[in-house]
Amino acid sequence: MTRLFEHPPPEILHSSHPAHNLTLVNSDNAPPFRCNGCMEPGCGPRYTYDQGGAGESFDLHTCCALAEEEPTIKHPLFRNLKFTFLVEPTPPVQGRLCDACGDPARGFVYHCSKEDLDLHPCCASLPERILQDGRLFKLQRKASRPCGLCGNNGGRFWAYRSYFDGKAVDLHVACMKEMARLSWNAALENRVGGAQIVRPSEASIESMLESLPANTQSSHGFDQFRRIATSVAGGIISVISGNPAALITAVVGGVLQ
Repeated sequence: MTRLFEHPPPEILHSSHPAHNLTLVNSDNAPPFRCNGCMEPGCGPRYTYDQGGAGESFDLHTCCALAEEEPTIKHPLFRNLKFTFLVEPTPPVQGRLCDACGDPARGFVYHCSKEDLDLHPCCASLPERILQDGRLFKLQRKASRPCGLCGNNGGRFWAYRSYFDGKAVDLHVACMKEMARLSWNAALENRVGGAQIVRPSEASIESMLESLPANTQSSHGFDQFRRIATSVAGGIISVISGNPAALITAVVGGVLQ
């Protein structure tokens, strides 16, 4: 799926807003927004129509805007299943969750009817593997190890797993999304914009990585592992905030095949 975002068209006409063309905005200084497609927060690149003060703008994450171009996908975590793009979840909508991050599925989704699964388009854009400074982080359908961010074991939603001193460490996608949401809400409350403000700082990610088990913190090389994990977490947060191109150069293998 990442191939759609390497050279996104500068302008599109989308079925969800047929009255006007939507223009690609790449500025990192643009204010945070709520995607009118998936209804999830976003920052950075988006397709937009600004009514010029006459009303609120219409905004779509790039992955949401371009999902119609790839209406049926396969995901590497579900190799024998097909996901179909829907503009709204199948009934009953209330209570439906994204099976990647655990947040409500209220708008655009990729849906698998066979297993009754739903994925936000941004979550569906997460790469299966990330290679950073020679260390591999691999996406898992379920967390089963301590999370380096929250410290909790396990969970039914996705996580990235890597190994440090022979010990498996997970980074919950839900935890990284929560960090992004808190920063997004703070940006709105303070009426400030810019993706650099909305995305959590490296310092805040590093401080959360103190949740790693104490025996790994005292091990030789922990500072290097924390630096690598911080970089990976920042890239994942960019993707789930609506910038799927952020990790293209770090992907080992395809995101969606």
